[in-house]
Amino acid sequence: MMQHSVSVASSIASNLPNSIPILLFLILLAIIGLFIAVIYNQKSQKMMLIDALLSQSKDAIWVSDEHFKIIEVNNTFCEISGYRKEDVMGKEFKALTKDGRDRQLEQMIQQELVQDGYWSGEIWNLRKDGQPYALDLCITKVATPKFPRQFVRYVGLFSDVTARKNHERTMLRLTTKDTVTGLSNRTIFIESLDKAINACNDKYPSLLILFIDLDNFKKINDSLGHTVGDMLLKEVACRLTNTLNSGFTIARLGADEFAILVPPYLYSDKTIFFAKKTADLVLRQFKTPFMLDGFETSLSACCGIAIYPENAYNCENLMRSANSALNHAKKIGRNTYQFFDKERHTLDPTELTKESALFKAITNNEFELYFQPKYDAHHNRLYGFEALVRWPQEDGSLINPDEFIPLAEQNGAIIPLTQLLLAQLLKQLAAWRHQNLAFGKVAINISALHFQQSNLIDTLVDNLAKFDVPASCLELEITESAMMENPQFAEQQMKRIKSLGVQIALDDFGTGHSSLSYLKRFPIDTLKIDKSFVRDIANNEQDRNITATIVRLAKYLNINVVAEGIETQEQAYMLHIMGCHCQQGYYYSKPLKVEQVNEFIKNKLAKQLT
Repeated sequence: MMQHSVSVASSIASNLPNSIPILLFLILLAIIGLFIAVIYNQKSQKMMLIDALLSQSKDAIWVSDEHFKIIEVNNTFCEISGYRKEDVMGKEFKALTKDGRDRQLEQMIQQELVQDGYWSGEIWNLRKDGQPYALDLCITKVATPKFPRQFVRYVGLFSDVTARKNHERTMLRLTTKDTVTGLSNRTIFIESLDKAINACNDKYPSLLILFIDLDNFKKINDSLGHTVGDMLLKEVACRLTNTLNSGFTIARLGADEFAILVPPYLYSDKTIFFAKKTADLVLRQFKTPFMLDGFETSLSACCGIAIYPENAYNCENLMRSANSALNHAKKIGRNTYQFFDKERHTLDPTELTKESALFKAITNNEFELYFQPKYDAHHNRLYGFEALVRWPQEDGSLINPDEFIPLAEQNGAIIPLTQLLLAQLLKQLAAWRHQNLAFGKVAINISALHFQQSNLIDTLVDNLAKFDVPASCLELEITESAMMENPQFAEQQMKRIKSLGVQIALDDFGTGHSSLSYLKRFPIDTLKIDKSFVRDIANNEQDRNITATIVRLAKYLNINVVAEGIETQEQAYMLHIMGCHCQQGYYYSKPLKVEQVNEFIKNKLAKQLT
């Protein structure tokens, strides 16, 4: 270029008149050289900038010609893809999968680039070692002027988003799949059933669902551990999947309960015998023993069957029909199935409304705690309180626990309800302690279902720490059934509770079937004599003898005794002379609202002082 400029300048000089000084020629020559140098320097800086962008970019960059053949890549491209520069130069950018090259995707990308000049999206590709990776890719068409014509380049830029895509896949799997068995979870089963019902038409008018419940799964879980229990659930899922039609939807609804959906196109032309055959096939999978951690374990199951639209017209009621049939099968015996029968299995249409209202009340924290005093008749003073739950209604009425606790235990709401009430109670105890109120020890009832959950300990620890309440202020009341279900676990659970400093009371003593030897085995602090013995204690000699025996037995074992349901002075007196000094009932006080407790304690304290 410099030579060309000199020749141009020489040519100009040769044609200059002899009268122009040579100095002017030299100045002109210098200006032309400086102009050329500036242009050359700018181009060099641009090339250096481009090289720096390619080499220092954290994103992978490739450049191809108008035929989509790669002419340049940067180091990040090589690091992410695993290909060296010489491996890809002159070759087309390919969308690779484990099943081969995705030419359809490549053609779509190329068409959009030709038409719009830009394409972006997330795709999967293969590294050089064959491992799949996800990339967030954008490709831009660049038209560059070049004398005497233009040329086209395509610039691709992508980043490695494999970690994020794998995380998204995991989250999707967690929301749609059961984490233990890999089957569809309850949410997906409900969605599938709802879609199947909506898909029913004149050609395919009906469908079938089966609910399956494993017999005595809890014993296996408790005796061999949750890890072995999960192995059993996986094996059950595997047997069902390998045996049943691939068009069936198989799901784990929770715990040891499974469900099967036979869609309309597979069931509509079948008879009731097909349903029986399917149920028999399911139950047959449990006849072969399961090998669990070296132990051979026999297992049985029960099935409940419901048919759309004979048994219900929507998803919720159809599932309730199947569950009702399942419960009937479990009552009859193991390894059996039952169809839903309107004559035997009545569905209360208000039950769904009640359940919905109950869950809503838990979410909105609509429950209130009332406190019934326990009185120490021997020392004439307040001993403590029992926290009792009430469910206020919009009309001002209260629903007692006898009405909603059984429903909560049936549909699994009892655990979140108890967790809510525990937090509410300990928050109130913290407030009373802040007021220096001498409330004694406060008891709250724990259902057998919640007592059997190992996370009960975590709930207690978290709430005691959160509200800074001493464990000695709290007493848990459990029933005999909680101990009888699994005595070994119950003993361990009680010891864990006692290690926190929380006391344990055995509620409704004498109404269950527990062995008296359990009183010696379990770390029980208090026995609560059921009100059924107190009610007729003044007139019924048998009730008097039973009550007196319980009181003496508790004293021999160094266990406290509380009598509940005391309504008359005569009952209170007879229990007092028997040695049962801690008493509770309407004779002393009805359950009090939170705002009434403060005044009640102050009045009792004033009476003690006088």
